Amino acid sequence: LNASPERLVHIVYDIAIRSIGSARECLIKKDIRGRVRHVNNAFSALVELTSGLDFDAGKEIAENYARIYDYCERRLVEGNVRQDDSILAEVQSLIIDLQEVWQIVVTRVSAERTAQFAADVQLANEKDANSNLSVVG
Repeated sequence: LNASPERLVHIVYDIAIRSIGSARECLIKKDIRGRVRHVNNAFSALVELTSGLDFDAGKEIAENYARIYDYCERRLVEGNVRQDDSILAEVQSLIIDLQEVWQIVVTRVSAERTAQFAADVQLANEKDANSNLSVVG
């Protein structure tokens, strides 16, 4: 898979959301095997998201996300054991919210990086222009 880390996080969120949706469908159909498989896929996606947290770069934020992911994992297990669609819906909704926040952050950071890059290019161009003037003068 050739994608940026930001895109990979988005994909893992998608996997979790779709897996929970499939688990909920299996719950309605009384497909126990399917429900368990999809809950396990969603759980694995949450484990993957947790393992990708950078506690060195953003300790407090990473700790908060780790707590949220842990909560979602525990609720997934509970929803599966109790066969409770409302619990699965709660987790799915939380992950959808997290994905939306992630997309906002990625968009803002991307815009800031683009603006910084443009400013750096402009500064480099101005330096080149100034050095050309001193050669001419």
